[in-house]
Amino acid sequence: MKKTVPALLAAFLITFCVGVGMLVVGGNALLNSNTTQMLNSPSASTSSASSSDSSVNAQITTSDPSAQIQQLQSQIAQYQSREQQYQSELAQAATQINTANNQLQQYQAVIQALQARGLIIVQDGRIYLP
Repeated sequence: MKKTVPALLAAFLITFCVGVGMLVVGGNALLNSNTTQMLNSPSASTSSASSSDSSVNAQITTSDPSAQIQQLQSQIAQYQSREQQYQSELAQAATQINTANNQLQQYQAVIQALQARGLIIVQDGRIYLP
């Protein structure tokens, strides 16, 4: 009982200090007038350098609605072709996994046959020759 009261007081004090710190930082961020421009805002003219396809990350800056629609449609076409590429890669990976599973089953069958004939002993994941 003697140790629980100071421990509770310390826990409440630490929680209070962290809470006040969070409120101060949040209030400062809310009231700060010297903000930086967001990267995804329409007035930002730079694009991400990490992407291999810069046309996908290009900002739409034209005021002509038909040009914007055309640009968005080209982005949709790019996304659809990329999705098809990913689907084919996924199908290839599934084929490779199936092949590996078949090989694993064959290896397991060989190990079981060798065990059944008494040529090997498998214990704790180790293979012993009698």
